[in-house]
Amino acid sequence: MDPRRPVWFAILLAAASACALLLFPIRASAFFGPVGCDCATVSRLHSGTRSHVTRQTRDAASTVVEGIRKHSSQNSRYLDRQVEAMKRIADGQEQNATMRIRDIVRAEAESGRFDPNPDYCLLFDASEANSNSRKDANPGLQAAVEASTWASGDRDVIRTHGTKLAAWLARERRELADSGGSDDATTDWGMVFDRPTADLDDPDVKASIARLVANTVEPEPRRPLTDAELETPGGLAESLKRQATSARNNAAIAALKSVLSIAAPRIPSEHFNTIAARSHYGKPIPDLISELQQLDIRTTSYFAPKPAALDQRQAKTERALLQDVIDIMSLNARIGYRRLELENRNTVVLAAILGMMTDGSTSNLLPE
Repeated sequence: MDPRRPVWFAILLAAASACALLLFPIRASAFFGPVGCDCATVSRLHSGTRSHVTRQTRDAASTVVEGIRKHSSQNSRYLDRQVEAMKRIADGQEQNATMRIRDIVRAEAESGRFDPNPDYCLLFDASEANSNSRKDANPGLQAAVEASTWASGDRDVIRTHGTKLAAWLARERRELADSGGSDDATTDWGMVFDRPTADLDDPDVKASIARLVANTVEPEPRRPLTDAELETPGGLAESLKRQATSARNNAAIAALKSVLSIAAPRIPSEHFNTIAARSHYGKPIPDLISELQQLDIRTTSYFAPKPAALDQRQAKTERALLQDVIDIMSLNARIGYRRLELENRNTVVLAAILGMMTDGSTSNLLPE
């Protein structure tokens, strides 16, 4: 039975009684007899009714509130359980994802993907060696400058000309003949081309290469014109011709500067010995090597590696092989730049040769 029914029943009974008294008034004697109204009895009845209604209303309200409270508590526990369940599901998914990523990384690590490139340390040491290269003047360029000074005629011995100059040149050739292991160092370009690093720190070798450049470009320069000769028409014309000759000589010497500068000893060879030992490199390696020999050693390590180096290359990861490809591309880029540098100089040399071929092929159209 619903506990709220007595409350509503009492309320309806009271309302019905009130309406009946208002609509159909009767004498009190009908209820209380001929004596009249018994006020105490009526008051007691009303008081009991009010107490009963109040108690039932309070109980009903308590029941409703308690029901709402239990319902709210039940909903709260359900939501808490739902939140906890969602949290556990999320934690489980996160843990599964973490374990899956860990397994993937472990598998890749065991495959060697993250192993460092075994050649990286060698390349790093080679880079450090380049940073420790010599900072003084390039001896190859110095030899070319000496040859340029000779070709310009700005030497005291050139002013003597004639027999004295010939005797001086013959004596110098004998003194420098066996420099650098050559039979005739002042005429043998093999002293530069046969070895990637020219021994330009040896004073005799440096003097021999300077004479070699001079013999190639201007073996017998003409003595400088005097001030008195420059004031004559013939001397002035000769000076103009010599300007053209000097320009062409300088073009040739500029091309040879590029050859000598790249062959000059500049870089400590300690770390490059290790790289060369991994390949079939057979050329001598001095304490200081040139940029040309550095490129020679590093390209040979890829072109002609020893079997142990080949086995190591076979076991390399894709990342390590990619680093090797980048290194090879860097070498090709440097070689390409050096080739471009030399081609620029060769272009000037070719222009000078064409100019010499056309010398004297034209004349003034008008007679003098």
